[in-house]
Amino acid sequence: PNGLPVSGRVPAPNRYQAGAGMSVIIGSLIEAWTQLRISKLRVLLSLVGVAASVAAMTFVIALGQVSVIVIQNEMARYSGYPGTVTVQVSPSSGESDGADESQATNSDSAGGVTQQASASQAHKVSKSMNDFVKRYKVQAATTSYETNIRFMFPFGPQRVNTTVVSASYNKVVPVNLSQGRWFSQADTKNLATPIVVNKAFAKELGIETLSAPFTVQSFTTSRTSFTIVGITAEKDSPNCYDDENGKQVCTQEYKAYALRDPFEASLTDAATAPVPTLSMYVGREQVSKMQALAKREFGAQFGAKTLQVNSNIDTAASNSSMRTFTMVVSAAGVFMMVLGALGLINVSIVTVRQRIHEIGVRRAFGASSWRIFFSIMLESVVATVVAGIVGIAISILALRFVPLGPILGIQADVPTPAYPFSAALIGLAAATGVGALAGIIPAWVAMRIKPIDAIRF
Repeated sequence: PNGLPVSGRVPAPNRYQAGAGMSVIIGSLIEAWTQLRISKLRVLLSLVGVAASVAAMTFVIALGQVSVIVIQNEMARYSGYPGTVTVQVSPSSGESDGADESQATNSDSAGGVTQQASASQAHKVSKSMNDFVKRYKVQAATTSYETNIRFMFPFGPQRVNTTVVSASYNKVVPVNLSQGRWFSQADTKNLATPIVVNKAFAKELGIETLSAPFTVQSFTTSRTSFTIVGITAEKDSPNCYDDENGKQVCTQEYKAYALRDPFEASLTDAATAPVPTLSMYVGREQVSKMQALAKREFGAQFGAKTLQVNSNIDTAASNSSMRTFTMVVSAAGVFMMVLGALGLINVSIVTVRQRIHEIGVRRAFGASSWRIFFSIMLESVVATVVAGIVGIAISILALRFVPLGPILGIQADVPTPAYPFSAALIGLAAATGVGALAGIIPAWVAMRIKPIDAIRF
């Protein structure tokens, strides 16, 4: 009686209006694609410049971003993942333990273990570092130091630059392995010290495939056994120098990682391990906080002059440089696309002139001027979007074949990272924007056509 539906609910027209709007958009896209297929030859010739511009722009942006990732990964092999804080303490320069002071900076001629501080000082620093990690619950932390170990090779003993680390070292500093495995906590109880060596080291021992742990002997003040459990994936980098006769001589560089606890257990009283360096991966956001805590804690124990606390990131500078690079390349790419879009504008205007009769018939059957404007402009947008997708595909294929290692001066094998999504997004957005701008003039011309004049044309 009151005119309401039986359910008592007032119908909501917005749902039907939204459906009608979507049908208009989908219909316009289908119509635009159909017109592009009709005029495909002329459109194809005009879009070559747009596709080439998108390919060049996205390739340069992607190459820049991928290069930054590769360089960061290479730097991480030496200083840890971005967001790593390192703490170095040199108590021998600021404090001494009386009679132990005379032992500082001596070296053991048999084992090659450098004594940078006395045994009590090194133990005190190491204990303080372990307490700091536990107190602040640092999830990824490791202690390490460099030393020389005399290993027995088939041609005789040879000193090898060895990094003595804790088992969690690879959580802070990435170590890529080609064979075998990295250290585990169970290895700390082994009698023979586990080591991971580079390819040159393994090749000199005749190891082609590490199918089982391999034992090698050394002299660290006494005959000691080491067990090779892994081989790194680094490329062999020979050391070349000129001999007395001016002839260039190249020798392979041997490198090794040794697990700290069993290594130090094998040392005699004549060899004292150096003071370790603490490395903590805390993430970019926590770097400043962790640096302040380390300076306060270790500075209070050992003195500020004996302490060095560093991080391996410069977030503001790196982000600013990358943003500037992206903006400059994007601006140059958009300018190139605008030049390419001029040809598309000419083709679109000619096409509109040829379709005057069609436009008049559509207006006579009720098509609004804005519907005509929208459909003509979408033809240009769809064309440039297709050209942009083709250009992005070309840049993806091109980036696969770029030798990043030689270009960036990196000796190790460098896998190409995944294509950055942001580069493809920038290229597609630029192509869409240029297509919209290129379609405004032809769409405006089509909208201004009067129906009567168009039908009589």
